[in-house]
Amino acid sequence: MSLHPPPPAESLNTLLRTELAAVVAYQHALRSLDGRLGVDSERILRMAAGHQRTVAALQACVHALGGTPATEPGASWSAFSLLRDELSVQQLLEAEECGLADYEAALPSLEGDVRDLVETELIPRQRQHVATLSRLLIDVCDV
Repeated sequence: MSLHPPPPAESLNTLLRTELAAVVAYQHALRSLDGRLGVDSERILRMAAGHQRTVAALQACVHALGGTPATEPGASWSAFSLLRDELSVQQLLEAEECGLADYEAALPSLEGDVRDLVETELIPRQRQHVATLSRLLIDVCDV
């Protein structure tokens, strides 16, 4: 058992797998909407696009570190695929909160451009997703 932290590329691949799972979950969520959320559909589309941008950014970082980017999604988002009710929005919110915690936990081990990316772009994006889903959850509960 090694006490050394994983190489930076592997740490980023862990985050990348989570983001790949988020992309899949949001694709399923968007298909489940069937126009029911109206204006909120745009918010969901923006969050899905944000996760796709994050995937591209993390893939580039893994390449820059000499690694091979992960291609398979992690399991952390697999159950969160439908936006039909309060519970499913709550599950997406919880997954976004876990993603935010993962980025914050990884931050101390990151350096240079990768740290800047996570600190100035990815963490703020996750925080925005949490805020958006929190508002959406309130809206769903009021319906």
